Amino acid sequence: MSLFEIDKIPAEIYTVLAEKGISREDILLAAYCDRDRSHTPCDTYLAATSEVLAVLTGTFSRETDIRGKRTSKIWNESEYTVYSLKNLHDYKIEELVSSARFTATDENGEPVFIAAMTNYCRTSMIVFKKYIEKIAKDGSFTVDPDDDPRAGRCPKCGSRYPEKNRKICPKCMEKGKLFRRIVHFFLRYRLYLFLSLLSLVGMTSLSILASYFSSGFFYSEILDESGSFYGMIAFVLFLVIGAKLLTTLSTAVNNYVTSLIAAKVNFDLKKTIFGAIERLSLGFFTSRQTGGLMTQLNNDSNTIYDFFCNILPHFIVNVVKVAVLVILLFIIDPILALLSLSVIPVSLITMRISHAKNRKLHAKRYSSQRSMTSFLADELSGMRVVKAFSKEEEEIARFGARSQRLADADIRRGVFNTFFSPLSGFLLYTFGNLVALGFGGWFVIQGRIDYADLMMFTTYTNMIYTPLFFFSEMSEMTADCSNSLQRVFEIMDSQPEVCEAKESIHCEAFRGDVRFDGVSFSYIKNHKVIDNVSFEIEAGKTLGIVGHTGAGKSTLANLLIRLYDPEAGAVYIDGIDIKKIAFADLYRNIAIVSQETYLFMGTILENIRYARPDASYDEVIAAARAAGAHDFIVKLPDAYDTKIGFGYKDLSGGERQRLSIARAILRNPKILILDEATAAMDTETERKIQNALQILIQGKTTIMIAHRLSTLRDADSLIVIENGKVAERGTHDELMAKDGVYHKLYSLQIEALKNAGIA
Repeated sequence: MSLFEIDKIPAEIYTVLAEKGISREDILLAAYCDRDRSHTPCDTYLAATSEVLAVLTGTFSRETDIRGKRTSKIWNESEYTVYSLKNLHDYKIEELVSSARFTATDENGEPVFIAAMTNYCRTSMIVFKKYIEKIAKDGSFTVDPDDDPRAGRCPKCGSRYPEKNRKICPKCMEKGKLFRRIVHFFLRYRLYLFLSLLSLVGMTSLSILASYFSSGFFYSEILDESGSFYGMIAFVLFLVIGAKLLTTLSTAVNNYVTSLIAAKVNFDLKKTIFGAIERLSLGFFTSRQTGGLMTQLNNDSNTIYDFFCNILPHFIVNVVKVAVLVILLFIIDPILALLSLSVIPVSLITMRISHAKNRKLHAKRYSSQRSMTSFLADELSGMRVVKAFSKEEEEIARFGARSQRLADADIRRGVFNTFFSPLSGFLLYTFGNLVALGFGGWFVIQGRIDYADLMMFTTYTNMIYTPLFFFSEMSEMTADCSNSLQRVFEIMDSQPEVCEAKESIHCEAFRGDVRFDGVSFSYIKNHKVIDNVSFEIEAGKTLGIVGHTGAGKSTLANLLIRLYDPEAGAVYIDGIDIKKIAFADLYRNIAIVSQETYLFMGTILENIRYARPDASYDEVIAAARAAGAHDFIVKLPDAYDTKIGFGYKDLSGGERQRLSIARAILRNPKILILDEATAAMDTETERKIQNALQILIQGKTTIMIAHRLSTLRDADSLIVIENGKVAERGTHDELMAKDGVYHKLYSLQIEALKNAGIA
């Protein structure tokens, strides 16, 4: 079978392996890690044959010739290890804080540390683990098309697709399609755009007319004794002033129409983009930074609006203006027109080069700006942690690095345009005018044209060069708009991973029976977080879920409320697969209080009512009392009308959690999920909340997830999640009697509480 390269492996590595007795023809599987076993940055390559796994670690360097130019790559080996596959089993990817380790177990049951990596290489190594297990078991494998890295890359340029389900390469796609797609959006404003275009046409026509009156007409009809209006200087001044006044009126109309549609178009664009973002599943947001999405929503919508409502109408008018002026030039003298306009092809070539270069420069600048915006959003949100660890200087340095990248991108773009614009100006103005004046003056001396024609010709020539110069500047603006359209359509074309069934089932009220049947789920493909989990909860009963951090407890809650869909198995409510239940009915009957509490900017009343906007004031107060929040709320200056959030009243972790519980209580769901609901509270407050929750959960199906196991003693049943599987199940007493995982966890917690003087 052929070699499966999960990552691109340099040819030099295969040469080194061949020298060590492992030929490329024998290698079935290869991958790359970016750390050695001491977690030091370097290059680590893994190659598996049907019998052995070779791990080659080192770095590449370049040799230079006598002139100082780099030549061949040199491999500097630091470690080389070969493992027999028959002596290894139980391969694992052990996740650390910001890195991971690839390990196995040898024939003596001892752990073997094979390779280390950052999270950048973790996905590739999860795929490597999958296939090396198949090699060890069967000696061969068949590649799953979804695992083939080529399926996620453009076959033309090799770049990775932004969306795995949308095989469109931003670099290779036809840019004209982007503009054709967005045109449909602006059709609703066609009347306003037509009025804007009409006013621009009026402005352009009047400017040509005013130039005619002040040049050719003035010399041939006013100053020439044979002219029809000889000596009537006041008349021509009146015509020029009239043309200027009409131009000013057209400009005012254009500005009025533009300002009228500006807010509407901007509003609709941002609403459309935000609507596209909101319909996407949670997985979309976990893979993106908040600052980056904010940049797309604000900057990209402004860029698109400005291009189509300001730049494009001017472009159309300038095209018409150039066409009219070229006709007038050929009417005056065809030979002189050809000579003067000979610089245009050269200008068009430079514009094309400029557009391609500008597009790349804009893309790099946007990437740098997005990185800095995302950093600022994260930094400002985590300022408390920065202060607590006294990391101001380090964060300033990190910001400086990102700011420097943005500055460098601005400098590169600015330098390019600084040199290119004068070059275009020289070609269009200086060289073109020299040709017009040189040959035109000679034609006047020869009597081919008169002085009035020359003045009119040079005036029209300069009027042509101004739009052409605008075209050269437009390449930069088009590149910016093209990049913005690409990013916006990337969002709009993204498909939600969790979709409502076309013929969904409507359930006004749930009984509350919940069943997980053989459910498996992975956030990262081939790396299961939940593995074949099955359990049932009868309506009105309480289930406690216990396990170590990262065992998959919260994932079970996310699957129940369909933030994600399982890869295998199904989740049922009242015997109905939740994939078939209408979203509105599902979410109306389920409420969750998460360990990640979020309150929106607004009043306390608005935040509690978020669960049920039609709730009365008395119902809100009752929910707050049940959550133990009423007492601290009434002590605030404006009580329930106190504004919280950014720039307003700051609440403690416990206070925020109690408002979150009040929000869930107000919804009064049939199924209640408490995911570390009392984690941010002290012991006394937790006891008050537990008493309130005991009343609340009466008649409701309740799932309680908690690290503090004492809070789960009264649950009707418990399940223990270990490595994504159900390790134990039963009541508190039953599990304590088993002397298993639950007994160990509970005993350790009780001992820790005794040592702290709490229990």
